[in-house]
Amino acid sequence: MAIALVPRCLQSLPPLIFALVSLTFATGTLANNRFDQVTADDTIAASERQAVMGISRLGLETTRFGFPVFYTPHEGKTRPFGYWSVDINQNYADTTLAENLRFVIPSRFDRLIFEGNEATVETATQVFSNLDIGQVIPELDSKTRSYRQYRNYLLDHLNSHVAPVMQEVMGTAAEARYKEMNAQEKNTFITERARQTGMPAAVLEGLVSSSYAFGFYLPELQGRMHISQVERTRLDGSTYYVYTTSLQAPLKTRMMVFHYNGKEFTTEIQLNAVADGVFESLAQQLSGSASITTSWLPRERHAQEIFDDMFQLSFKDSSIALSTRLKEHRQFAVATLVVDPTPDQILLEVGNQEDIRVDQPFTFKRVVDSKEQSVGWSRVRQPGNSCLVLPEGERTSSRAQLLAGEVEEFDLALEHPWTGVYGRLNGTQSSTELSINGQATGAGSASLVELGFIGNLGFLLNAPSMSEVWMNFDFGLGMNSSGEDAYDYLESSSVGRLRLGAEKRFHLGYGFYTALGADLGFEAHSFTDRNNEDKNFDLTTYNLIPRAELGYYFTPNLNFFAGAAYNQPLGTEYDEYADGTLITDDLAMQGGLSLHAGLAFHLGFAGPFASMMSKPSGECDELRQAQLEAQTAQQ
Repeated sequence: MAIALVPRCLQSLPPLIFALVSLTFATGTLANNRFDQVTADDTIAASERQAVMGISRLGLETTRFGFPVFYTPHEGKTRPFGYWSVDINQNYADTTLAENLRFVIPSRFDRLIFEGNEATVETATQVFSNLDIGQVIPELDSKTRSYRQYRNYLLDHLNSHVAPVMQEVMGTAAEARYKEMNAQEKNTFITERARQTGMPAAVLEGLVSSSYAFGFYLPELQGRMHISQVERTRLDGSTYYVYTTSLQAPLKTRMMVFHYNGKEFTTEIQLNAVADGVFESLAQQLSGSASITTSWLPRERHAQEIFDDMFQLSFKDSSIALSTRLKEHRQFAVATLVVDPTPDQILLEVGNQEDIRVDQPFTFKRVVDSKEQSVGWSRVRQPGNSCLVLPEGERTSSRAQLLAGEVEEFDLALEHPWTGVYGRLNGTQSSTELSINGQATGAGSASLVELGFIGNLGFLLNAPSMSEVWMNFDFGLGMNSSGEDAYDYLESSSVGRLRLGAEKRFHLGYGFYTALGADLGFEAHSFTDRNNEDKNFDLTTYNLIPRAELGYYFTPNLNFFAGAAYNQPLGTEYDEYADGTLITDDLAMQGGLSLHAGLAFHLGFAGPFASMMSKPSGECDELRQAQLEAQTAQQ
């Protein structure tokens, strides 16, 4: 039988059509005199196992994309080279969506699966299978549509074929989902029991009717391809050419959130993976790029290979961005009450069941004078094992560290939308110096403006051992200093620097931190001879740059940093003067102190770190499956 909403021919796809989600916002037991100070809205009361369905059909505006192509020959000018097209089929698009759906719908959610005329509901602790829904839900077609047409098509499909069976299917699993609530959630509802379910009637109504459906759509791509002819040298000194072909066409995936109110679905939220600002645009361009190198001038058929590579990573990054933006909406952010407010050991009753990652930020909310205020924020150092399939006594809380502000018992801890990646801009003054035949020249000190990206490896890899370890990529441009005394003929010219490094941060409280780290650097210096332009020359150095920093967080999304480093060249390379004659002098860059200061700001895209982002934990799903298999074996 056909799987509803996804064609049967998708052999690589699991039968997952909908991921039915139950958001478990753990809350802890409230003291009566503090309950009304927790939050000014219905965050805690709204924790009644909300359900979300993810539709595994990626809507497409077109199945064929075209890109202008440009060619740059060695030492030549860039010129138009043609217009190449690539294709995407529905199977490939849906498979890619299924591979990345877990970023948007992790194990904090239950899953609803339709196959033929049967449904399966997977909660955190139970699996209800072979539920006869009395009808076959037809699969979605693969026609291309505009965004508005596809949104309306999904909405009509949901209301015509899914809404009529939602009450029955969700009601079957309502008892199990009710038991998966914590005690405080249950206490927020009326105590009158519904005989047929053994739970409050209001709870049953909320479990059945408060749900959402997610749909995804890919608009037509905009981008360009570029071919560069590059000269390379063999060991014998002879030269040859290779061709590097690159594509830049970041995906701007869209997401629709449909709300089911117990009777019908309506469109509630619409999200768009579009960059906000220059740095987000750069980050999105990096994850939305791919290239190949060939020994021959490529043809249009090579474009498909590049596009397929680019599509995978760019779609992953757009899924990360959509998941982050979804959490900006309060009903989709995990909330919990502070169990223990000890600043270095804050206990939060959430963990891997809710997809809480290492170094995940939480903000603390408190009601003051009937208004909710943010009073502090923290990062989770060790996510707890909160799998609901475990006995309550075996579950552990997440441990967090207060980074700024204050926290008290029963404050509301709210998940802060975060990718773990920041863009940064800083100024650098490096006091390296050029020497010629062992004599200092006074030239070579560099003043740079650097921009780059820095990512939290603990969060990206979800690895406690990497907590507060940050990896950075930085690129700088600037000017170097002129020569002095006998070398005053050396005039200041340009300098460029590329750095790759890492640092470990140590938080001091009140928003301050220190960091120790090191970079490997590549610097390219140009020097101008004001007496003879034919003697202008370039040189490159490879540097080791140990550094120390002091930083301050204004907010979880913005921090200032300043520090000192020692720029130690490991080697200097040079070849010839501008007129082609060989340089016979001994040139070298000498090490020196470097000072820097700048700002870093959170990005909604993982960008250059997207490939490193690990998928959400599946440990709780694996424990549930193992337990169910053990129960089956005993029967």
